[in-house]
Amino acid sequence: MAIIKKILSLLFLFVLFIGVVACNKDVAKEDVAKEADIEKFVKGYSTERYNVKDPSNPPSSDEIANKVKEYLSKDEYDAQIANRYYSIPSIVAKEVNKSIEVQNLNLEEQSKNDDDSTIDYKYTIKFKLYDEESSKVYDKEGELTISTKDNELKITRDWSRGVKIDGLDGGL
Repeated sequence: MAIIKKILSLLFLFVLFIGVVACNKDVAKEDVAKEADIEKFVKGYSTERYNVKDPSNPPSSDEIANKVKEYLSKDEYDAQIANRYYSIPSIVAKEVNKSIEVQNLNLEEQSKNDDDSTIDYKYTIKFKLYDEESSKVYDKEGELTISTKDNELKITRDWSRGVKIDGLDGGL
């Protein structure tokens, strides 16, 4: 009888251990899925903000603002409107007469703040300026904060360094 109790105890511990391991794998899968969702979300935002297909007829600042509005908190949207962020890609494309296309995005998590459900990231966006004759890829580095409150992603802060573009006094 004592042997059966020991076997049952060991069996119980084994089942408990397997349950804990399986639960941790599910949590890890959730985190990976969330990271993939965030990367897809930020790439969508960057694409809407920077892509200019036709440099001779670039989107207006209002058109870009309307496309990115869904990605941003109200405060960040208002701040970007006030700082005229949405006119810059169109001006650059028109000035150098080249299309702009986001090629890649690399996000690096910096910190999580459980108190306000935000995550801070550093990012690098690779974008290509191109026409029929040439193309060049540029890196744009920045930082952003994403709110994950109520299972809804919103960018609450986006700051980036300017990138010197060949053929311009300014940059993107």
